[in-house]
Amino acid sequence: MADEDARDPQFDAMTARLLRREALRRAAEELNTMSPPGLEGVLARISAEVTEDAAIRHSEADAVSHKGTVTPSIR
Repeated sequence: MADEDARDPQFDAMTARLLRREALRRAAEELNTMSPPGLEGVLARISAEVTEDAAIRHSEADAVSHKGTVTPSIR
């Protein structure tokens, strides 16, 4: 049986590199919010996410409320 706790140096190096990259990306994003254009961009991104979530919930609610009803076809 293979030792499951054996360290893989290549995997550890790649993981560390990805973690550093993500930390730098997040730090840069935080700095960007200090300027008016950066703050505007963050708020626009948040607004888009919230709007998308609301649209999904709204369409799901419509699907549930109209379940079982027949929509007449237009001919």
